[in-house]
This record gives sequence, structure tokens and C-alpha cells, in this order.
Amino acid sequence: MLLVATLIAVSISGRIEGKTWNVPANAPTIKAAVDSCAASGDIIQITVGIYHEGSIVVNGKNISIDQIEGQVTVLAPSAGIGTCFTFRNGTGGSLRSIVIRGFGTAIAIENASPAVQFVSLKACNQGMTVSGASSPQFTYSIVDSCGIGVDIQAGSVTLQNETIVRCGTGVRFLGGSSGMTRSIVYGCTTGAQCSGGGATLGCNDFFLNGADYNGCAAGANDFYLDPKFCFWASPAGPYWLHNTSPCFVISLNPCNVRIGAITSTLPGCTGTAVERSTWGSIKSIYR
Repeated sequence: MLLVATLIAVSISGRIEGKTWNVPANAPTIKAAVDSCAASGDIIQITVGIYHEGSIVVNGKNISIDQIEGQVTVLAPSAGIGTCFTFRNGTGGSLRSIVIRGFGTAIAIENASPAVQFVSLKACNQGMTVSGASSPQFTYSIVDSCGIGVDIQAGSVTLQNETIVRCGTGVRFLGGSSGMTRSIVYGCTTGAQCSGGGATLGCNDFFLNGADYNGCAAGANDFYLDPKFCFWASPAGPYWLHNTSPCFVISLNPCNVRIGAITSTLPGCTGTAVERSTWGSIKSIYR
């Protein structure tokens, strides 16, 4: 009996610690790795490259998905169609450091609560959608040129240090109770739209939007200053902040914190802060 109990304990311990899956070394695709994972605790590490796949469903699993050895980009097999990642019926897990481009929906969260960090969602009809009893954390991420950047239908969503640019609607609050802080909403037709539920805003920079708010109340210490992006000046990519940006220099904004997704403590870029005027010139960065 003691031996059996010991073996059971080891088995349980092994499952909690989880297995690490490398794509493509241990699984040929991200979807194959997700489908092979245990119910929770496993880690997926994706090797640098461009992956043409989608319909990746994480159902009832609290797993961690991240990149290793450089940039990982997941491209829609057909432009504007399908969902890249769906997180469903989970209480944890994470998605980090992935570029997702060209889908109908980049990330759908349904009755799940993952941490989504350092991702870039580009040229999708919807960047992230949230429904059901979900409470995800969406932090330090870029949503670029989507029809709707973040669509919150229900749940409780934490949005912090986002850079949401050139979307039809930056963030749409339809239900639930969510908050958005320390984020940049730039160049959207509508910055924040509130059509239901409760939305609390604070310490966000709204600039160059057709309308900053539609049905939403301005947040405490929201401000309206040029964030001064410099795009090509840093290997960090687009939406790096100039070293005179009010989102980078904390003394220049009313919140005394860094605003937006790229908030490195290293000096911001120098020289002339530039503006990219067309989507064509922006998307060429990602080719």
C-alpha cells in the first residue's frame, strides 16, 4: 500500500509540474501541441517562424503558450476568416509574445481566464473577444488595424498597458464589468464604446480618434496628448515611444506612470518622431 501511494503521489506531482512541448520538435503545429497537452500544467514553446494555421482551441486546459528563440507569427490561412486561438472553460493559463495576423478573430475567450501578455494582434476583424464568465488579464499588448480591437460581451476583463491603434472601435464594452488603464488608444474611428455593462477607465491617452468616447465616461486622469511614436527607430518595432513622449516620460502625464504596451526602462528613441500615414506602410514592417 505504501508503494502504491508513493507511485500515485509521483504521478500527481508529475502532472502538476507538466510537460514542455516544443513546436515543431515535439509537435508539428501549435494546434497539435495544444491537442496533445494534459488538462493543465503543460508548457508549449514555439520556435521562431511563421505558422499558417488557426482554429487552435484550448478547452478546459490551463496551459502556457510562449515563443522561444525569436519572433513567432501566426498567419490566417485565409485573410479575415476564422479564429486563431480560442480559450474555453479554463481558470488560468497564458498566451505570451505571439504575433497573430489576418484572422476574423485573433483571440476568443469563452468562460476562461487566461493571462494574455506581450501579444500583437494585427489586421483582424476582431482582436480579442470575451464572453461568458471570463476574467482574463490583457496586458502589454498591441492591437493594430482591427475592426474592433477588444470586444467585451461579458465577464470581467483587466486591460492594462495596451497600445490600440487604427481600429474601427478600439474597445467595445457590451456587458460585464471591466476596466482599462494605462493604455494608448490612437487613430481609431471610436476610441471606447460603452453599450452595456460597466466600464471603468483611467490614465489612458486618447489621441487622433474620430471620437474618444461613445457612451463611455472619461476616466480619471485620461489625457489627450500625442504619444509620439517613432516606428522605425528601434528593433522593438512599431509604436516604440519617443524619449519626449508623454507616455514615456512620467512627469509629462497626469498619472506619473508609463502608458502603453512598450514601456521599457531603456531610453526611448531619439530624433524626429514620425507618423506612418497608411496601413500599407505599417504592415510592410511585418513581412
